[in-house]
Amino acid sequence: MISFNDLTYHLDLDKKIYVGYSGGPDSTALLHLLYSNDISNIEAIHINHNLSRKSAEWEDHCKQTSKKLGIPCHVESVEIKIDGDGLESAARKARYKVFTKYLKEGDQILLGHHSNDVAETFLLRLFRGTGVDGLESLNVKRGVGDGYLVRPLINLTKEDIMMYLRENNISYIKDESNDEQEQDRNYIRNNIIPSIEQRWMKASSRISNTSEFIRIKNQSYEILLEEKFEHLISKKIQVKDLREIDEPFVVDIIRYSIRKQSIAMPSKKVIEEIIKTFIQSNPGPKSLVSWTRADKDQVGGEICYKDGCIIISKK
Repeated sequence: MISFNDLTYHLDLDKKIYVGYSGGPDSTALLHLLYSNDISNIEAIHINHNLSRKSAEWEDHCKQTSKKLGIPCHVESVEIKIDGDGLESAARKARYKVFTKYLKEGDQILLGHHSNDVAETFLLRLFRGTGVDGLESLNVKRGVGDGYLVRPLINLTKEDIMMYLRENNISYIKDESNDEQEQDRNYIRNNIIPSIEQRWMKASSRISNTSEFIRIKNQSYEILLEEKFEHLISKKIQVKDLREIDEPFVVDIIRYSIRKQSIAMPSKKVIEEIIKTFIQSNPGPKSLVSWTRADKDQVGGEICYKDGCIIISKK
């Protein structure tokens, strides 16, 4: 099972530690692991999404379990506004808004994501036609608000977590909505991955490892790209300079410049339109290419032309 060092490697034990506690198996295992290792400064945050008829029952379970462990539990009730987003994306936005509210400087919110979650995300994005950036593994630690989001269980499998819960006779909530096949992620989790693992054992872990390799390679490439083309990576880029370099680098410079502004990455078709409009043709003041992300998880973007430059901005 996970060691104390593995569990705490990315944590600052002198700062406040919150656990995103849904009551499901993953967050339950995480909460108990921290408690059993005598880690102090732990508090739970339970977010009631009000999407199930059992929401009140789950909220009560989390409050009672936290009370038994002597861990403060903050309960937040949210209203999920889909408004063009997918349900999963809208719920995630609501959760992160709550996390940002709680996190003071240096505080940490811990989530129970594991290697199976990474594999599911990888396949989901692959089937949707994402670029190589989208196939990166989930970050173990990243900034959220004034604090950090940490995933201490990311190298564990779902099987590891379920075994820990069984061996320690720990109760948890089973969310029946996870069995519904209408959601793409549930279909991958309940149908595709089990089918794959009947033929290739531990396929989820291998997919997760591949996703991590991609993340490391992308980071290495971005370092080299910045070193060679630092003068071009910007929200305002001279077109004549772009025309002097090979097209594959032009694409990567534009993509990386977009990414640095936290704008949704355009599709392959939109990138081709950008290259045709601004690099291969003679752009003018009315030249414009815009794009959005279907789930609205990131803000859309647009590129226009002014004074010999392409201008990248949020839409």
